[in-house]
Amino acid sequence: MKNIILFLYFCCFINLSHSDEKEVIVNNVLINKNLIQYIKNEVKKEGIDITEDMEKNIIKRLIDLELIYQQAKMDGLTSQSEFLSKSELAFKELIYTTYLQKFIKENKVSKKDIKKTYDEFITGFKEKEYRASHILVRTKNQAVGIIKSLKRGGDFNELAKINSIDEESKISGGDLGWFSAQDMVKSFSIAIKKLVPNGVTDEPVQSQFGWHIIKLKKVKPTTPPSLDEKIEDIKNMLKKSKLKKYLDDLRLTADIKN
Repeated sequence: MKNIILFLYFCCFINLSHSDEKEVIVNNVLINKNLIQYIKNEVKKEGIDITEDMEKNIIKRLIDLELIYQQAKMDGLTSQSEFLSKSELAFKELIYTTYLQKFIKENKVSKKDIKKTYDEFITGFKEKEYRASHILVRTKNQAVGIIKSLKRGGDFNELAKINSIDEESKISGGDLGWFSAQDMVKSFSIAIKKLVPNGVTDEPVQSQFGWHIIKLKKVKPTTPPSLDEKIEDIKNMLKKSKLKKYLDDLRLTADIKN
C-alpha cells in the first residue's frame, strides 16, 4: 500500500484535460486495465474516494511509467544483469509477502489457541518489581572506595548525594523508584536480581553510564498483564509460529542442494 500512496503523490502534480473509457495505448503497447482497477481498489481500501480527476491522473501516471520503461528498454537498462537480479528479487519478495498474507488469512489464530497461550504465559509469569537506589560514579576506584565506606557504616543516602553523578536520583539519595529488571541495562538487571532487600552490591557494577553501587530496598511481584493487554502480542507470536512451521515443512519436503 505504501507504493500506491507514493504513486498517488506523484499523480497529484499531474493534470489531464480529459479521460475516457477507451483503451490506453502507448507506442502500440496496451496499458493493462486490470492494473488501473487494482490501483483504484487499493486506494478505496484506505477510505479514499476515487474522483474523476484522480482516475485521470492515475492513467497519466501509468502512461509516464510506460514511456520511461520503453525508453529504458531501448537504452539496454532492462537487459543488464544487475537490473535483472533486482527485478527477480523484487518479484520474489512480492510473491513471498503476498503468499504469506494469504496463508495467514486462511490459517487464522483461534480463540482457543490464544487462551491456551495466555494461560501458559500466566503460569510461567515470575516478573518482579524492584525499589532500589544507586550511586553512580565515573571510575571503578571511586566505586570501590564508596563500598568500603558503606561497610564501615557510611550512610548510603548521604554518600549518594555527595558522590553520585546521576543528577536526577542523587537529590533523593540515589532513589530510582519502582522498576522492572528489563527497564535497566543488562549488568544492572543481573546485579539487582542477586540482591536481597537492604542488600548492597559487594562489587561495583559497570554500565555504559559508569560504575554503580546498588542498594535494593524492596521487591514485589508484578501484576501480569490482562488478556486484552497481551492479545495482539499473542496473535502475532502464534502467526509467526504458524509461518515458521509452514516454512520448515516446505524445507523438509524440498529437494535443496547448496
